[in-house]
Amino acid sequence: MDKRIFLYILLVMVIAFGGYQFKQHHDIKDAYTKLDKKYNALSSNSKVNVQDDAIKFLEAFYTYEGRPKKENINGLTTKEVQDNLFQTYEELDKEFEMPKDLEYRSDIDNTTVYHARDEYDTKAKVLATFDSVITINGKKSKSKSIAEINLELENKKWIVTNFKILNDVSEFRGN
Repeated sequence: MDKRIFLYILLVMVIAFGGYQFKQHHDIKDAYTKLDKKYNALSSNSKVNVQDDAIKFLEAFYTYEGRPKKENINGLTTKEVQDNLFQTYEELDKEFEMPKDLEYRSDIDNTTVYHARDEYDTKAKVLATFDSVITINGKKSKSKSIAEINLELENKKWIVTNFKILNDVSEFRGN
């Protein structure tokens, strides 16, 4: 009889220990899944990615010869931003033709992006400073520019949803 009780107690202990191990495995798997999701969100929403995509936009928009081209910022901005940015150029093209002897080039230099927050979910707002370098018939002119750029995460890529040149840093409306 003692052997049976001992085996019964041993069986109950093995079942209890197995249940405990199963629950512990399940809890660890849940914790890992949560951490993995958080890691993926942080890696795709990181400060560096926001900064890189904001700089890509600025370089694409401000680097051109003659006139800026809408297709340079395709995939980097929303259609609304493109329409807003190129509205003036389209009006100018209707009324004014660029002289053939005018060599006009635009470049960007010394770009710095400042973040309003260190963590992002699917939206970011940054302040960018850069030198706008205009070359007309070989003569360069530099001017410091300040911009507020709003971005949203779409398919693991930050897309510009609003772009505004500021007169002064105090106009920035960060988060």
